[in-house]
Amino acid sequence: MKIAFAGTPEFGALILGALLSSRHEVAVVFTQPDRPAGRGRRPRESAVKRLALEEGLRVEQPPSISSAESVGLMEDLGVRALTVAAFGQILKPPLLGSIPCINVHASLLPAYRGASPVERAVMAGEKATGVSIMDITPKLDTGAVYLSWPVYIDDDDDAGSMYQKLGRAGGEALVQTLDGIEEGGLRSVPQDESKAFYVEKITPADQHIDWNRPAWKIRAQVRGLSPHIGAFTRVDGHRLKVWKAAVVEGGDGPGTLEVEGERLLVNCGTGRLELIEVQPEGKRRMSAAEYLRGHRDELRKISSL
Repeated sequence: MKIAFAGTPEFGALILGALLSSRHEVAVVFTQPDRPAGRGRRPRESAVKRLALEEGLRVEQPPSISSAESVGLMEDLGVRALTVAAFGQILKPPLLGSIPCINVHASLLPAYRGASPVERAVMAGEKATGVSIMDITPKLDTGAVYLSWPVYIDDDDDAGSMYQKLGRAGGEALVQTLDGIEEGGLRSVPQDESKAFYVEKITPADQHIDWNRPAWKIRAQVRGLSPHIGAFTRVDGHRLKVWKAAVVEGGDGPGTLEVEGERLLVNCGTGRLELIEVQPEGKRRMSAAEYLRGHRDELRKISSL
């Protein structure tokens, strides 16, 4: 089947890679315009664009994929379906209704509809999530589902590792869906609206650590926001991001700091959290031991966070 693909970050690149290894032909790749990034604020290509160019594919970066121009291009190329994975634009008419539009969503729909399903599932302490291959409709993440594949969340997984797992699973599921559609035996099934719920984009409030919560919930928060967003607390008024942590027994008095040799621990509502990898405001990431070497005297003056 001749298809188009729309995606932007690494998750999308994993999906595109699976399509390129399949029997289907990717006629054109759509991705978001290059964005300024890094200290020099130079335009940076998306992960999807880099892969597409490496593979010699046609790349388009329109302000709106839903425009008549984009629709006309796909018609001229003989595209039979548009496949989408983490593209970053909401699809609208005239695109919707012109050709089938099929999305890879990183949850087991109808659960975790919305903007941050991977982060939210890990933050909630879920033991499993998954990918759903669905029709795109005007209302966000409500389309009928072709396939849903579960993916387990291991105790040491964070959002980054889950995007890798889900990207690989999503690529396989999308190829299987396209195979089934082409062969004529696969049909989509409407979602059960009684089980649906949405999750919002991550906000600074979601990043802030509340030490009154149980240690396991704070660790889940840290994992869900790692390795790109970051949960944070404040030490003497300065933000300290926590990228990796472990739950340990004991603890009394939420927010109380404890330094044991080269270990930095914080008491929580239940249990204690050992901070393993942190990032002081304006500095690079480092181990807790390295952080303590430069801040031990400062921490001695602070009894709690």
